Amino acid sequence: MNDRDRPRRDGRGERDTRDQRDSRGQGGPRGQRRGGQGDRQGGGSRGRRPDRPGRERADRGSRQPGPPIPDEISASDLDPEVRRDLLTLDKANAEIVARHLVMVSQVLLDDPALALEHARAARARASRVGVVRETAGIAAYNAGEWQEAATELRAARRITGNPSLLPLIADCERGLGRPERAVEIARGDEGRALKGEDATEMRIVEAGARIDLGEPEKAIVTLQMENLKPGQVGTGPARLFYAYASALQAAGRREDAITWYMNAAAADADDVTDAEFRLTELAHDDEQSEEESSADTGRGGVDEAAATGIPAPEDPATTTSPRAESETVPVQSKTSDVPAPAPAVPDAGAPEPNAPEPNAPEPNASEPSAPESSVPESSAPETKAADAGAADTPETRSVAPEQDDERSQASYPEPAEPEAAEPEAAEPEAAEPEAADESIAPLEGTADLSATSSYVEQDATDLIESADDLVAPPADAEPEKSATVPAAPARRNTFADRYDALLLDLDGTVFAGHQAIPNAKETLEGLDTARFFVTNNASRRPSEVAAHLRDLGFEASAEMVVTSAQTGARLLAEHLPAGSRALVVGTDGLAQEVREAGIAVTRSADDGPAAVIQGHSPDTGWAQLSEAALAIRAGALWVATNVDATLPSERGLLVGNGSMVAALRNATGKEPLVAGKPAAPLMADAIARAGGSAPLVVGDRLDTDIEGGHSVGIESVLVLTGVSTVTDLLAAPPEQRPTYVVDDLAGLFEDVDAVRVAPQPGWSVTVDGSTITVAGDGDEIGLVPALASATWKAIDNGTADPEELRIRAEGEARAKLASLGVAVVD
Repeated sequence: MNDRDRPRRDGRGERDTRDQRDSRGQGGPRGQRRGGQGDRQGGGSRGRRPDRPGRERADRGSRQPGPPIPDEISASDLDPEVRRDLLTLDKANAEIVARHLVMVSQVLLDDPALALEHARAARARASRVGVVRETAGIAAYNAGEWQEAATELRAARRITGNPSLLPLIADCERGLGRPERAVEIARGDEGRALKGEDATEMRIVEAGARIDLGEPEKAIVTLQMENLKPGQVGTGPARLFYAYASALQAAGRREDAITWYMNAAAADADDVTDAEFRLTELAHDDEQSEEESSADTGRGGVDEAAATGIPAPEDPATTTSPRAESETVPVQSKTSDVPAPAPAVPDAGAPEPNAPEPNAPEPNASEPSAPESSVPESSAPETKAADAGAADTPETRSVAPEQDDERSQASYPEPAEPEAAEPEAAEPEAAEPEAADESIAPLEGTADLSATSSYVEQDATDLIESADDLVAPPADAEPEKSATVPAAPARRNTFADRYDALLLDLDGTVFAGHQAIPNAKETLEGLDTARFFVTNNASRRPSEVAAHLRDLGFEASAEMVVTSAQTGARLLAEHLPAGSRALVVGTDGLAQEVREAGIAVTRSADDGPAAVIQGHSPDTGWAQLSEAALAIRAGALWVATNVDATLPSERGLLVGNGSMVAALRNATGKEPLVAGKPAAPLMADAIARAGGSAPLVVGDRLDTDIEGGHSVGIESVLVLTGVSTVTDLLAAPPEQRPTYVVDDLAGLFEDVDAVRVAPQPGWSVTVDGSTITVAGDGDEIGLVPALASATWKAIDNGTADPEELRIRAEGEARAKLASLGVAVVD
């Protein structure tokens, strides 16, 4: 996302005016949760290990002072409720943290970058305090640091359990260019469970994501579940009306959009949106159209519509389609105008968003895309392509602004005519549109939707789900396949249904040296999900890695392998002019990757290299490291392919490239630019190679694989077959905590909820200080996830010390934990 596309969200419900943004009236209001506390922000730069809970010390101020705080800023200015959250800190440290939070509140709108610096400083001193992590998230959000915002907000939500953060997390996915993930969060169980203003905020985010995906009709239906009664006044109704107007405009319903921008402006007593600017822009567009029309007439053109009273047919070459029109309006995230979410703010003057209205009409049957076939949203990539095509088909439906009011009210939107190649595929679903027509009354013109909030909630949910299914099938689709759709919900809890690509680590996950990990080959053979092997080991080229995998019995090709050597070479090419020279510390395979990136290779510092790239090689010794040290001290850029301290093998853990990097760091006093996990470059390359919308990281190391997933905002699975143990897992800091835990790759066949780090049925976990006691007879696969969930909660709350954990267990739990190498005390 470039700077022009990046949303500029203000964070306190105040209008984000034009000189605060790079693009046209995006109207992204945000609300402040508590007056004077700066949205409970607090931050931390990505890539730094957060401080252990219970380890905050007063002397940190001398080491990490953060930005200066004016003398007049007092801790007493902070909201008392927030100050109570800081009571776990020592008094001196709490005072400094509170003053940083006050500064965040004061400068958030005028200087988001400075607010983020203060939030990060607070986080460095109090990383286990939920309000501080939340502060970091919202400060990063307002500064446009979407990945940092997502990470901090997720950490805050784990600590506090605050459901109002979920819409913000979903909107961060939009900012990262992943609207599919935002929709997934909104349509997930937790998103559906939101109530009141939180539910409204989530629907606004979902609508924006739908527009990002080119699905404005679905955005319209999503927002029609809310109370769209005109005449309401306040921030909530203003934002909702604005979002609805944006969706209508994206769908090509210009006249309706004008009406709802007017409703938003009338409701906007606090001036939180730019609805008035939008109305001015649309009026200006009208004037330009009239001037162009007059100019054409003055050149001798004949106005056929005026002469005959019949509107002239639209010219496809000059008519702007709804999708094209939506793309011309810069929006919050990539292509969406929908306002950013605001944490819940009680508004005594505004009605409850979900409050039912009497005698509500049903939603307009013409709002969703024209029905053609029923295909679940989670299906293969062809579905998404078809869905995008369906979103484009309404372009012949919009009524030209020049048409008279009677025609405007009576004729749109009409269902789009199916393309010639698709009628047969649509026949099996022919009965569904009729059913929809019986229960959904059409709107007329710019009708008052005052009672649309009185739908039965389940009916509205079904409407959205059916809208998701209204997509055109592939050209070669067989009509009878639609009969399998009802079975889809039963499979949605599997990894294969939830994720469309597996990003698999190799050493310790798939194999150990020259032996395949037990169950790895059988599991990968049985999965249809696309897979890519992502390795920090830079000693071999992709073709060599693929050959090794095939020798062990795995299906693999060079295209399925993404290495840190490739990413390291790419980083060199991005930082150096073509033809520059780099000193290579590593194998010939790494050297060849560098050459193919357009960078010359040397092994001597005497050649004056512009950069040093360091990757794993069993032949690296004193001589090679000394050459690198000389070049780095002379000013050469230093790129490390990875910083894994150890390398798994069938014999045990060997010395890894990270240990060699540590030697150079100690010798030079410099820090390298890291290509591999946990840094983002390798993960970003893997995601780009996979091309999916919902990838999943699978690995054995918390400090590389799992933290690497966090660095790019995707979920992860820890397999207990390599470096990281259950003991490591229980003491893991927030950025190294996986979404799921399994014994080995065979766990990918399990239900995702059964291995998710969360309370699990049949297992009871109690915490007494740093002693964790587990009992029960639940499913074995849920034991470690349940234990980790309770332990992390205790650590984050400050009641347990991660360095002094003691685990007690009896019966099946004791036997299982002992088999995983966990020391169980009596």
